[in-house]
Amino acid sequence: MKAILLARVSTEEQDTESQLIKLKEYADSKGFIYCKEETFDFQESAYKTNRIKFTQVIQNLRNQENKVALCCDKIDRLVRNFLTILPVIDELRKSGKLELHFPSDNIILDNNSPATDLFRFNMGVALAQYYSDSISDNVKRSNHKRIKSGQILGKAPYGYRHITLDNETKTIEVDPFEAGVVLKMYEWYSTGAYAISELRTKIHKEFNVNFAKSTIAERLENKFYIGIATYKKEGTQYKHIYPTIVPENIFHTVQDVKAGRDPKTGSKVKYAGKEFYYRSLIKCGKCGYTISPEEHRGKKYYCCTEYGGKHNAKYVNEDLLTEEFANAFRRISLSKETSEKIIKDLQQLNETNLNLSQDVLEKLRKDKDILRNRKSRLYDEYFDDSITKDIYEAKLKQYDSELNIIEDKLKRVDEVDRDFYVTTEYILQLAQQSSELFKRSELEERRLLIKTVLLNVTWDGVSLCYDYHNPFNLLVEMNESTAWGA
Repeated sequence: MKAILLARVSTEEQDTESQLIKLKEYADSKGFIYCKEETFDFQESAYKTNRIKFTQVIQNLRNQENKVALCCDKIDRLVRNFLTILPVIDELRKSGKLELHFPSDNIILDNNSPATDLFRFNMGVALAQYYSDSISDNVKRSNHKRIKSGQILGKAPYGYRHITLDNETKTIEVDPFEAGVVLKMYEWYSTGAYAISELRTKIHKEFNVNFAKSTIAERLENKFYIGIATYKKEGTQYKHIYPTIVPENIFHTVQDVKAGRDPKTGSKVKYAGKEFYYRSLIKCGKCGYTISPEEHRGKKYYCCTEYGGKHNAKYVNEDLLTEEFANAFRRISLSKETSEKIIKDLQQLNETNLNLSQDVLEKLRKDKDILRNRKSRLYDEYFDDSITKDIYEAKLKQYDSELNIIEDKLKRVDEVDRDFYVTTEYILQLAQQSSELFKRSELEERRLLIKTVLLNVTWDGVSLCYDYHNPFNLLVEMNESTAWGA
């Protein structure tokens, strides 16, 4: 008789090798004929609703023209989920097309099996189902307990790594490199200057990390980075206990940009997906509404929507706006000698700021250690029944909130000295070749330059009007002043 062999495990820690050895020895002893193509060897949990491998086994059994023996080491390897699998198996058995062989349970069933064998089989099925349900209940209780304590369920997202502590407890911690990638990804996208494809290119250029566009889009919506975990099976969201990577204000700005909303007004931004240099950057000088871009015969134009009332708005060519912006950047140009003098003065000023920042860092680190010790004592008091669950959860939430604030402050203060030189060098390099740099820049770079240097940009129908961000306003004043001060 032809035989089909089935070996199954439900977790990655188990293997099917011993089952296959036993099944092949059993089939040989019975004189069964079997082949590699009809030997099913797989890992698939009994709790999955879509059990692909089992479906393939059932389909194979139904396609058999002659009687076949299905050999499985134990009953629970085949029919743990008896409500879905058993009726199909039993139908094939009763029709005389199938024999069931369970070597370890010492049971063989066909269409003529006596009541005692069927009773033993049904009891085995019932026990297997009970075992499956018990495991499921235990898993649910464990998951709900972990949710209440703010622990992660499943794999941590990019930016974190799994670790095992000295006491064999498993947890997660921030991965410095990956967290840096995530934070920059959010910061860059929050500017509104990048499409997902452009962001993908920049991440690869800056970090040599290659993400798919769908991966970036998914990570830009992951609330785990701001302290909220999701139990996908039940659709439950809860506050987790691990350090956050992204400030909440940046996360919410990213959601607005991603949805094509203006972060300030919440209103939809038209043409959010098209590549216009000055999309959403210019307001109408007459009514205050955003000037919208359009494309006609391969050329790009901008015009007020006149949502606030008709005022005979005219179209302006994008090339003309480019010249206007170039003039704005030309006004902040400095000579090399002047730039070097400014850098020297700023470095002297920064020595004082650095001493202050070191004092702040030391205090923040001490406060962080104090809060960590309080959390540790709180945990011990709760499990010693010294405090109630409500008090424990309230204090834990308070400590976590305070720790998150301190972490954000540490990140900012710790980067003061390093960022100072980077920012100073960037500003003065920009000032030395501002107009040329602006004209040579690509779409996302040009939009970032505008956002960095200019504010309150409007078009009055004739010319571009704007103010300068600090310290670029000082550069303009120095350039346009007749006498230089100290």
